[in-house]
Amino acid sequence: MTDVTVQTPVRDRLLDAAQRTIERSGWSSITMARLADAAGVSRQTVYNEFGTKHGLAQQLVLRELDRFLAVVRDRMSAETDIVEGIRAACEGVLLMGEQNLIVRTVIGSLPDEHDTDLLQLLTTESGEVIEAAVLVVMQSIEEFYPPQPFTTAELEVAVEVVVRLVLSAITRPSKPAREAAADIAWIVGLALRGAGPD
Repeated sequence: MTDVTVQTPVRDRLLDAAQRTIERSGWSSITMARLADAAGVSRQTVYNEFGTKHGLAQQLVLRELDRFLAVVRDRMSAETDIVEGIRAACEGVLLMGEQNLIVRTVIGSLPDEHDTDLLQLLTTESGEVIEAAVLVVMQSIEEFYPPQPFTTAELEVAVEVVVRLVLSAITRPSKPAREAAADIAWIVGLALRGAGPD
């Protein structure tokens, strides 16, 4: 993914228009020309902002990621215990995922659909999403729950496992958010006990 930090009023307007279009008729109905019409700009402006439809999908996902990560920090900051903080953050993210337009669109994608940009960004091309989430969760743990029995490298591994479990639970849910969050927190508790002094 590229150009992840640039947010212009035009880009925000285009992303808002894309979300409205997805709400009405789904991701597959979006074309650069239709998006330009919906936002009241030229088609060239859409191409200048996103390059391709896949680039548009990237920016939609990254904007939603910022919202999810705000929930993570908020939930973790409200707890004094790391395991409970992870549980609360996971539950908040999973509950948000159940209602989120982009996530619902991803979950509703069929494997044989040709237009799978959003699905790819949360599955086979999820590297940047995972990297950004790991960074925020690590910073939150270091800020809210010092000290930890992990080295920085060990913490990064543990956090990446948690992030991947949450992403899997969001895109392919198999149980209610509260249960899935409790399961992930239980794994974190086991890791903490294993990393503690003998």
